Amino acid sequence: MINLLSLKLDRPLILAPMDGYTNIPLRLIIKETGADLMFTEFVNSDAVIYENKKTLDKIRILSEERPVAIQLFGKKPGNMAEAAKIIEQAGPELIDINFGCPAPTVSGHGSGSAILKDLPLLSRICESVVQAVKIPVSAKTRLGWDDSSINIFQTAKIFEESGISMMTLHPRTKVQKFKGISDWEYIKMLKRELKIPLIGNGDIVKPEDAVRMFEYTDCDGVMIGREAVKNPWIFRQIKDLLRIGTYEADINFEERKRLCIRHYDLSVQYLGERKGTLEMRKLYQNYFRNVPGVKNLKKRIFESEEPAEIKKMLEDFNPEIDDLSEIEQVE
Repeated sequence: MINLLSLKLDRPLILAPMDGYTNIPLRLIIKETGADLMFTEFVNSDAVIYENKKTLDKIRILSEERPVAIQLFGKKPGNMAEAAKIIEQAGPELIDINFGCPAPTVSGHGSGSAILKDLPLLSRICESVVQAVKIPVSAKTRLGWDDSSINIFQTAKIFEESGISMMTLHPRTKVQKFKGISDWEYIKMLKRELKIPLIGNGDIVKPEDAVRMFEYTDCDGVMIGREAVKNPWIFRQIKDLLRIGTYEADINFEERKRLCIRHYDLSVQYLGERKGTLEMRKLYQNYFRNVPGVKNLKKRIFESEEPAEIKKMLEDFNPEIDDLSEIEQVE
């Protein structure tokens, strides 16, 4: 059970922070499909302080998507604290500190998982952010920098001592990135020692994985990232599996089309016609995975930037007709 001021959740399913993906449109879609807590895209503390418009857009929150956590990264304790104060004004239920991102654009500049090489700095950042705001502060992290420097238990102790209210563990090292298998044994061991809620993250690719993580590690919640983009119905599927022991494995075509059209409408509404249209291009394949004719649909959609035209293409999409058109083109 997670009980942090206004945030009260029992074994929540959580949307992970993903740069370039967890914007308002996706969060609204994921809220509809059953997630209990949304994370925004992560934001740079310096960009927040300097009021970078693109960054400030990322921390905009709508009432219908709550509860929401905003994730912050940076390497300067003072700047992290100042940025946290600004973020608090956006009204999230939670501020999360990023100590786990392995991307060169983050860790390559000394933030994210790079801070796992400097635990005194990690401690100062945690203390600075916790003291700067009135809302709960959580942290997301990895096992350590590499296999020879796994320090997750020291990191977790720092979190507790500095006032961090909840933590998420992705049990890979920075060097691993997303390769290999995440070692859930560390989540299980850490849960036995930790006094604050622990969220498990890593390798949830089907509903059974989430149930197995709950059962094997006894974690307080499960966070899902990449698979939530590939399969936005996974949160509903997990809840059905937990509640009644079964779930709809194959989402029917009409539901796929309905949710895709809704996502497109939200994308245009909140990102603007051009940006919203371009952002959706990376998502059609996920909505219509293994559906005949999707290749031809994408080709036609990518040739247009007119929202009304694209929406009509989606509404008229017929797998049998479009698949036949693909075959004729090959012949």
